[in-house]
Amino acid sequence: MKLARNILLVDDEASWLRTLSVTLNRLVPEAVIDTCVDSRQVMSRLEGTDYALVLLDLTMPFHSGEDLLEQIRLEYPNTRVIIVTGVNEVETAVRCIKHGAYNYFIKTDDVAELALTVRRALEVVGLERNYHRIKESFLSKTLTQPSAFNNILTCEPALLDQFRYLEAVAFSPEPILIYGESGTGKDEFAKSCHQLCCPDAPFININLAGISESAFELQVFGRLSQEPGQSQAGALHQVGKGLLYLNEIADLPLSCQAKLVDILQQKQYYPMGSDRPYPVNCRIIASTQQDLLALSQEGKFRRDLLYRLRAHKIHLPPLRQRKLDISMLINHFIAQAAEEMNSTPPHQPSDLATQLQDYDFPGNLHELKGMVFDAVSRSDGVQLTISPFMEAINALKSSNSPKGSRIIFPQTLPTLADMSQALIDEAMSRTANNQTAAAQMLGISQSALSRRITKKSNSIHDEGCLKWALNTG
Repeated sequence: MKLARNILLVDDEASWLRTLSVTLNRLVPEAVIDTCVDSRQVMSRLEGTDYALVLLDLTMPFHSGEDLLEQIRLEYPNTRVIIVTGVNEVETAVRCIKHGAYNYFIKTDDVAELALTVRRALEVVGLERNYHRIKESFLSKTLTQPSAFNNILTCEPALLDQFRYLEAVAFSPEPILIYGESGTGKDEFAKSCHQLCCPDAPFININLAGISESAFELQVFGRLSQEPGQSQAGALHQVGKGLLYLNEIADLPLSCQAKLVDILQQKQYYPMGSDRPYPVNCRIIASTQQDLLALSQEGKFRRDLLYRLRAHKIHLPPLRQRKLDISMLINHFIAQAAEEMNSTPPHQPSDLATQLQDYDFPGNLHELKGMVFDAVSRSDGVQLTISPFMEAINALKSSNSPKGSRIIFPQTLPTLADMSQALIDEAMSRTANNQTAAAQMLGISQSALSRRITKKSNSIHDEGCLKWALNTG
């Protein structure tokens, strides 16, 4: 069992076990409760199932609770034990705590405090296991389930580290917060987490950009109504034990943020029109392209929600920091575009990625994909045209240049022939000697540009021959 939520209740009183099991299922809905009335079976049950927590009675036939406590802590150090007994003795409680009990409770009808301690113990075990999983993952530098990341292409070490981190925390019950600019792949990371933790359960993506309070409540909580056809299942009901992805969490209204805090803290929700709570069994991931801490300091984002959401944080680098991935991503988008256009994939020019090294890609992956699709549509099926890439580079240079910039002429004006040749030289330089792209930049045909270049070459050759003849004559 990968999630730290399995609990074993051990007591020889069957009626007490049933009562405690029903109560914990109601107060700690995220837990999976098992019961055991025979103390002789406890160790074999622990051997067969990965229990995060054991609630243990002290006075039982065959094996005492204190003996089982020592044995459990010795053989299963990652499993916490809470003593729940009718023995109200300080010396016994102290002895149990010294032998490794997480806490000590006297049996009463009010188990609210016990339920709170159970939830805290599950969180502690979950954090410990996540720490060890992260540590092992980073030390091994390998992925247990690399196929979960097939939708993300990269060879950048920083992004591969995020793969390992996500794989390590994917089974934690705590939320994950994904930071990144627009187009950096936040949605794909959420899908990868879904593949890691619950691939057979639903994945629901809710975009919170511009959402109203009423729309949020209806979409997430749903509505119960006595009138036929008026009830509507919300995302929390539909997703079940799957993954709920809250996209652009920074845009959530403050009033809705308070409701989300309750969901994360109480692990339950109330559908609209209902006075009965329903358990939250899903995994929650949120994403944002904004600085939530800055928004919190401005009073636009609840601080308590921020701290709950960022139990696990993933920061996705922009494309300008993924230079090693440019060529691979271009080839990927070429194949994708050719398939959608039912055409032959053109070859990527060998120097294209090098020419894009200094381009910042403000639109990240979305922008690169658009460039490639445009280039494929304008290519001849043999080699990818670089015109869309050069146009983007030049447009960015123009937007960054001071307003009102103009050509500055020398005191002695150049001839038209000199200006024409200077324009050709500049266009060829900006396009890395690609005549097709240079011709588009100059507004003439490629053949016209080729004739001008050939004419210049011939002129230089003739001039050189004349000088040689004069020098040798």
